[in-house]
Amino acid sequence: MSLSGEFLLAAACCRWPLDGAAVAAIRESAAGAIEWARFLRIVRRHRVAGLVHNALQSAGVALPVPHAEALAKAARQIARQNLVLAAESQRLQCIFDAAGIRVVVIKGIALAQLAYGSLALKHSRDIDLLVAPEDALPALALLERTDYALRSPAKQLSPAQRQAVVRYGREVELVRRGGRVRVELQWQLAYNPFLLKGIDARSPTQHVPLPDGDLRTLASEDLYAYLFVHGGYHRWSRLKWLADLNALLSKKSESELAHVFQHAADKGAALCAGQALLLCQRLLGLRLPVSLMDELGGRSASMADAAIHAMTGEQRGDGTVDAARNVLSQFRLGQGSAFFIRQCKVTAVNVIDSIRLPLPSPLLFLYPILRLPFWLWRRAQRH
Repeated sequence: MSLSGEFLLAAACCRWPLDGAAVAAIRESAAGAIEWARFLRIVRRHRVAGLVHNALQSAGVALPVPHAEALAKAARQIARQNLVLAAESQRLQCIFDAAGIRVVVIKGIALAQLAYGSLALKHSRDIDLLVAPEDALPALALLERTDYALRSPAKQLSPAQRQAVVRYGREVELVRRGGRVRVELQWQLAYNPFLLKGIDARSPTQHVPLPDGDLRTLASEDLYAYLFVHGGYHRWSRLKWLADLNALLSKKSESELAHVFQHAADKGAALCAGQALLLCQRLLGLRLPVSLMDELGGRSASMADAAIHAMTGEQRGDGTVDAARNVLSQFRLGQGSAFFIRQCKVTAVNVIDSIRLPLPSPLLFLYPILRLPFWLWRRAQRH
């Protein structure tokens, strides 16, 4: 498919490592007719300013002064924010450990260090913490005692509503009072349990060294499987997710890449893994073994095409169309009747509905029936 020169340059800047081939790709892409204002809009949308700034400097590509200053400013903000998030991630891990709640830090600072060996390149928006489902409510209460306040799915939740969120949702978002630090507290890595079978807060972990201590994150094989599914769940609509994954995978040999794919397949994420690997190959130059390429045709290739459209398409309106596409695309992430039936159940209940109308157990069957009326009601309220 035809991609703009600006998008191709942004993608070239996301290659890793920055070896001779990556630098050559950056210079070749920059040699074309680049509309720099549009290029910066793409960089902002995909949240890759740190990677792009570093790559252009390494390749010796100079932007017009106003655009170069804007890019440098965005890169400095990423580096400063990551230092704040690193310190807070370690603080929260210590607090959870002291409370006896097992917590795993996913993505964010831990992933930045694993992928790039630096906290200055990856854009990190928040801190993602994973706990076991039975620890979700105690973990939420602990964060609220630690100067955090609920932000989403609502700023105030009754005990019944909290139970409903844990039952029908998989995460809540909190913000630290008086600051800009946000935390996503998760107790499931995917809504559909057939996608990441057996991967949770009790799974094996690895320790990621930082200047002031270590962070726990998922062990490598499970981490790759999770990143495949996370990107697929969001249709890979941002380059940053693919860049981080590619930076990890670029360190793997061909046999190791085949093993990574097989582990994801064993966890129910074969299609997500195939889609992600093809995207890394097409956009970021990842070399895949021929034996693996033979397995990644058909549905995975079609999903990769759809992801590139999501990355490059315009974002319009109130997001209703994109939301509908996301819902439909999630049915393509897994295989088999058990996955499909569970996905229907997941789609049939909106966590917002369970908050607004917590139902007793005998009436839970009403949620799928009420889904459409509730949705129409929310739409009417917006207008």
